[in-house]
Amino acid sequence: MGIAPVQKLGYAAAIGGGAGPRSVHRKALLEALAEELPIDTLRFSSKLNHIEAQKQEGSSIAVLHMEDGTIIKAKVLIGCDGVHSVVASWLGLGAPVYSGRSAARGLAVFPEGHGLKQEFQQFVDVGKRGAFVPLNDKELYWFISCKSTSKGEDLAGNPEVIQKEVIDNFAKDFPPVYLDVVRHSDLSTLTWAPLMFRFPWDVILGNSCKGTITVAGDAMHPMTPDLGQGGCSSLEDAVVLGRHIGESFIRYRRLVPGDAAKAIKSYVKERRWRVAGLITGSYLSGWVQQDGSGWWMKFFRDVIL
Repeated sequence: MGIAPVQKLGYAAAIGGGAGPRSVHRKALLEALAEELPIDTLRFSSKLNHIEAQKQEGSSIAVLHMEDGTIIKAKVLIGCDGVHSVVASWLGLGAPVYSGRSAARGLAVFPEGHGLKQEFQQFVDVGKRGAFVPLNDKELYWFISCKSTSKGEDLAGNPEVIQKEVIDNFAKDFPPVYLDVVRHSDLSTLTWAPLMFRFPWDVILGNSCKGTITVAGDAMHPMTPDLGQGGCSSLEDAVVLGRHIGESFIRYRRLVPGDAAKAIKSYVKERRWRVAGLITGSYLSGWVQQDGSGWWMKFFRDVIL
């Protein structure tokens, strides 16, 4: 009984503004976003403990209790606090669930240049999928996802162990070029995490807002990374939310809590079906690409996807 070889799946290069993958260095994106904010807007090392809603001058406000004892009062609270969101939990959204897969991710650095083409290269085996994409002529982002019965708590926080496991175990049958990329990893960037998602019906039917309190990004719609839409959909959230709140602000020339609550409700209504579709599509895409070993699943993966 033969063993199927690892498949290499490529993506057509984007030429002249056409469709195709775009790679953006996460640090560069965060810095670009941060530069648009007023000075002293960002607070670092501020972990949220719990939230309470209070009435102040006839309007509802959110009171945030931080881990260091700081108390912050806000007219509008937008929880962008990730997969295990305190704000989402307070709203009553269903907790994210484990997809049955975990992923290692990292940044490879070639000081003298990697010499690879500017293209996304993906390798698929039964139950495993890995890829890398150049960010510039010296750095590449890489990942590998695989089926796992546990969430891999023993790997999290141990970059040397993560790198060894990927090279010696998870990706041992992958092409040498992939293994070389992993060997050049900056160990400080290596992570191992379970792939979590929120059931799409929880997003459609659950409470994603309450008054002037809502969520966005992974706090609202955690999804598996198989379509590469986690960060993109978060940026969409920002655009839609900004539009709705901005229209309210323009109408009254100030933030009116009652109208801001309506704006946030409109934002949730507009986003819930879109992100529920992305959650479903991402999960199914990962399932087909990694778990499909039959000829019809391979056809669907290679021809349809």
